[in-house]
Amino acid sequence: MEIINFTVTHVKVCSEKSYTQVTTAIESLVGKANNLIFQKLIDANASFTDVENAVKSMVGKNDLMIFTHLESGKVLSLCGKFKQAKLYIIGNPLIANRMFEEDPSVGLYVPLRLFVYDEYNGKTCIIYDKPSSLLARFENQKILRVAEMLDQKLAELVTMAVQ
Repeated sequence: MEIINFTVTHVKVCSEKSYTQVTTAIESLVGKANNLIFQKLIDANASFTDVENAVKSMVGKNDLMIFTHLESGKVLSLCGKFKQAKLYIIGNPLIANRMFEEDPSVGLYVPLRLFVYDEYNGKTCIIYDKPSSLLARFENQKILRVAEMLDQKLAELVTMAVQ
């Protein structure tokens, strides 16, 4: 067993915009993964060019896509007062693969997690862990360069969603 301790940079950005406005903005800025297309590519043992073209058709302006989301607020509302919260799993397989080929254990951190919630005070918050801080523990410059690019993509997405 190997145990590694490392420091993670946690980012929290809040907005006066409503929860619905923020989640709608995120979903309009980020593409949506189509699992049927991915399955067809797998079944056909598709070429890299075919995969690249398919991914490019699914990503948003920032080269990211939503793989899935969890409406955690709805489930939590069953246990008490109404809550609005959504966890997005976002990324890009082409970007992730550049790191995965260096060290497959990056799969614990990519795709990325972005959490949006209503803070009950009229503010909506977005939180995430900065990819470069999560992936710095690999001590690999190729992984770190890609992670820093993801830092910028997430920061831009969050900034646009809360404005």
